Amino acid sequence: MTGQYDFRNCQSLFGYAEAVHRRSGGICQLCGCGGGHDVDFDLWRQMTVEHIIGSSQGGYFHQIKEAVAKRFPELSDGEQDSLSRRIDEANTKTACHFCNSTTSRAHHHRSMGELIAGATGTPEELVASVTRELTAIFEKKRETAQWKVGSVKSAFEAQVKPELLKASGRKDGST
Repeated sequence: MTGQYDFRNCQSLFGYAEAVHRRSGGICQLCGCGGGHDVDFDLWRQMTVEHIIGSSQGGYFHQIKEAVAKRFPELSDGEQDSLSRRIDEANTKTACHFCNSTTSRAHHHRSMGELIAGATGTPEELVASVTRELTAIFEKKRETAQWKVGSVKSAFEAQVKPELLKASGRKDGST
């Protein structure tokens, strides 16, 4: 292999995800890992994009855009795109791999298309309504993720860490 790897191929860190990670400061919005210390490459490369409402429920940008176009056909393509981007921004958060994988199977009782179609009023009222719903869903995911992280951390400290230290020849975690 010669030359440098094209880092833009890492879509979970660059491209679409880059703006999401910049908004969060590289901190998992579910468990908070990455906060309170220096930005660390080994942690950052484990970050993913959490879709509060996922692809299977119409939560990816192209799906949001289709739902917005159906709800507001009178808007120009540019206005529909702008509205869709605002909803997509409310629907996407940075999550560490663990939190994303432990909450990704959670489904809301309404799809993104249903949220958009069911909202009444102006485009601004739609964004406010969908954002409120997404915030409520996200808070439940955050509570679940933090509970799971706490449980797994306890098991790690009691069962896994001692064995890893033993296998590596370390007693206290020092190198």
